[in-house]
Amino acid sequence: MSAFIYVAGKNDDDARDRAFYLLKKYTSATLLQRAIDLYREFLRDFEREIKRPEVEIDYSDDLVRFMRFLQPMEYAEPLLTNPTRRAEAFDMLRDSVKFSSYIWGRKYEELGADDPNDLFYKIGYRRNPEDSIGVFGKANLSSSLLSVALTTINKASVLYLSDKHDARSIKRWTYESIFFDDLPSNAIPPIRFPAQFSKCPPRNEDNTGEVWSGRQIPVTGIWEPWAINPKIGVRCPNYYLVGDTASQYQFEGTDTLEDVRWRLIWKDSRYASGQTPYEEDEYFAPDPSANLNAPIMRKASPGEVCPESGEWFAPNLNNKTFTMNAGEIMPGPELGSTGAVIWYLKPRSDSGSAL
Repeated sequence: MSAFIYVAGKNDDDARDRAFYLLKKYTSATLLQRAIDLYREFLRDFEREIKRPEVEIDYSDDLVRFMRFLQPMEYAEPLLTNPTRRAEAFDMLRDSVKFSSYIWGRKYEELGADDPNDLFYKIGYRRNPEDSIGVFGKANLSSSLLSVALTTINKASVLYLSDKHDARSIKRWTYESIFFDDLPSNAIPPIRFPAQFSKCPPRNEDNTGEVWSGRQIPVTGIWEPWAINPKIGVRCPNYYLVGDTASQYQFEGTDTLEDVRWRLIWKDSRYASGQTPYEEDEYFAPDPSANLNAPIMRKASPGEVCPESGEWFAPNLNNKTFTMNAGEIMPGPELGSTGAVIWYLKPRSDSGSAL
């Protein structure tokens, strides 16, 4: 669950700063590259597992089909930091993310991929993608990252505030939805904010150049919606690509979409040099709360091969401990309730540390 909860009229400026941070992260080249890398890891790990000597069934056709979704990712990859062609990259990634509906679609459901005796299940496949771990957990995390980026762009996806059949739904992004990561089925990766991040630019009080809902956006960047009713004020910013159609806005606490006036507050020039800015280095950095003076420990992620026999523990799984043998696959899930799951080898009593 996100550590930040929006309370109207109480922390509006803080919410604005945090929304600005998330919009930049969700549309960053770093996040998209991370998603592509995870899918490559999934393919590599899947190929390794199906080629084990004890596997009697030929899964090579499945691998070929999975690999087809990598092609649009590889076409998009060099365009992620090309300011004039990022829209093309998003279009290609829109095609590639269809791997999720294929992997967790009717075909593998009917083939019994979630049967505990099936190889797919043994390497992490679960009926619900958000429950998948290990090898298939990487595919699901890749899908979540791509989905959160693409829904930030197209603004057509719906977020549900509960898992009940009559749950309220919200068109992203609003202050009611952008910090809501409680339900994994919404495909929002757990939200973490760094100790320090850049402030959102001031509100644009000038109505020159404002764009009404339904009109074309002239500049790629982050735009802020101004309500027609001045009592409502300015609401949650959103990211637009040049040429997009300005959307309506679903005001917090309501179920209707209304016309607004969008005003530019930040022009996206992050990749003018063709490089990623240094601030993106933090987006997937390890939790900084670790003791820097502690001995260096061996670590491994769910789905990876255990590099050394011994007792392994995971801080983000309430310090759950497993005894693992070298060569075994580290257990999942990929994400715990407090962040990414990393397994650490416990120090041995004879050496005092694990290197």
